[in-house]
Amino acid sequence: MKRPAAMLEPCGSVVLDDFVADIAWSPDGARLAVAGGEGKVFLVERVSGATAQALAAHEVGEHLLGTQSVVWQPRGAAFVSSGQDGTLALRDGLDGRLLAQQRPAARGLPATAWSPDGRWLASSAGKQIFLWTPALEPAHALPPLDAAVAALGWDRAGRDLAAAVNGGMVVHRIEPPQFQMRRYPWAAPCLTASYSPNGKVLVTGTQDGSVHFWYLATGRDSQMRGYPGKVDVTVWSADSRWLATIADSQVVIWDFGGRGPEGSRPQQLAGHTDRIDCLAFQPNGNFLVSAGRDWRLSLWLPGKTPGALDAHLADSEPSALRWSPDGRFVALGERRGRLAIYELVRLS
Repeated sequence: MKRPAAMLEPCGSVVLDDFVADIAWSPDGARLAVAGGEGKVFLVERVSGATAQALAAHEVGEHLLGTQSVVWQPRGAAFVSSGQDGTLALRDGLDGRLLAQQRPAARGLPATAWSPDGRWLASSAGKQIFLWTPALEPAHALPPLDAAVAALGWDRAGRDLAAAVNGGMVVHRIEPPQFQMRRYPWAAPCLTASYSPNGKVLVTGTQDGSVHFWYLATGRDSQMRGYPGKVDVTVWSADSRWLATIADSQVVIWDFGGRGPEGSRPQQLAGHTDRIDCLAFQPNGNFLVSAGRDWRLSLWLPGKTPGALDAHLADSEPSALRWSPDGRFVALGERRGRLAIYELVRLS
């Protein structure tokens, strides 16, 4: 039997008193910010037998409202949480102190994203997108769009900000004082906004069960259909060759090398026995992790082998999955509040 190329080694866990809605790693991989689905925010040290510090919650009066996301400043020492209470909270990444707070909306903020250079934080509220400075000061409000924003995605240069809406993709060129806008129409609700790392392709998953993409140099567009339901996860490999998506209990991989995926058949990675909800590519390599409602965490290497290299059973249904910035560790969050850390160990 051939030895697997790598495995995931458990190296610590902590149980939180809230289900894990989102996870963000500090740039140095030493800490994690965790969003609790019932409104709490946690700061966790990445050590064996990890400890968690509970921070103030997103709430209105005496009522806790869910924390929707946590995003760490690139190369920075602070992170931002967003909540269903419509607030953004900037916190110190060492002690969790509240540094600044804004409330751009009366209720939830479905999308937040830092530009890769850390210059801008973008957030959406309904049909409008706001830009914030690293100190969480208001910088610019982009013109309202025709439909609510479902997702935001920056290109690697931090110049273009894509918004997924019903009817296509809207891309803003962020070059103050000019904020030019261009549209990439598609007759379906778009759910994701994912630039390839090489900046050549913009991809979205759609409500109608397709993956639509545009070659940015020419504007030419294409699509891959046949999914059993909506496509709400689209993630790229670091070298821009592989696009990973989810089709129920399978990972579907499209090859953007050579002539691209048109007219080709995708790789279908089978190993889960129930719907996959979480998918993440290693930020500096081609290892891929998936987690699903079968409580399984799986490690893959697309293009090398169709089978999982390793698999682990969680204690409950997974709800969030993130690689550390150096690609060495994987954090798995669960609905019952457990946060587990795994180390990628290369065997060959």
